[in-house]
Amino acid sequence: MRRRLISWVVRIVGFILVLFTLLWGSIYFYFTNVNNIAYKIRQNVAARVTAEHSHFLNYDQIPQMYVEAVVATEDRSFFSNIGIDPIGIGRSAYIDVQKKKYAQGGSTITQQLVHNALLSGYQKTFRWKLIEMLYAIGLYDTMSKKEIFSQYANDIYFGEDAYGLYDASETYFGKSPNELNDGELTMLAGIPNAPSIFDPFHSLTLTKERQKVVLLNLVDSGKILQSQANKILEEPIRLKR
Repeated sequence: MRRRLISWVVRIVGFILVLFTLLWGSIYFYFTNVNNIAYKIRQNVAARVTAEHSHFLNYDQIPQMYVEAVVATEDRSFFSNIGIDPIGIGRSAYIDVQKKKYAQGGSTITQQLVHNALLSGYQKTFRWKLIEMLYAIGLYDTMSKKEIFSQYANDIYFGEDAYGLYDASETYFGKSPNELNDGELTMLAGIPNAPSIFDPFHSLTLTKERQKVVLLNLVDSGKILQSQANKILEEPIRLKR
């Protein structure tokens, strides 16, 4: 009886593994041969950078403090997840069901890139969210994490008609990102959450409060110590105007 049970368990596990392999292979084939979203995102982001007369930043050109600040605040499992965060999705789905409409995002950095570069013109519905999730998984399977972050950082909106980290750095501080101090970088990391609210030209107080949230996330995720966060908060913020 015990051997028979073990045999059935092995068969079921084997079937699930085969099914998963076939499904993943189908997703990879679709997003490389039928609907190449990696290519589309590269093209759309490049077009945005050109239209804004900005400068494209490769991953290695993006300050590490900015990378860590964004990941700690927006998507802590970014470098290990498959483009979506099941826990975050479950949390947002629960709230959506309660409100009987699409209300919560639960979006990873990969999903945000998919939305900004490919789906921004779509109405936010449950169907749209499912497409965004599927595209995010497909992008994870066809683009490296470093490139995903780079594309995201070059396309995200920072307010003041500034798209991308380089454009935002020039707009707010009149400098390139590698010239910014950690205080200015962590401030920029918090702006895209609500650009109209956290625009430092209009409300530096609110922007500083958002920066504190970013630093709290960096401390909570173990990237910096509280003493380091306190020093970063004291660094001068030299706005362009």
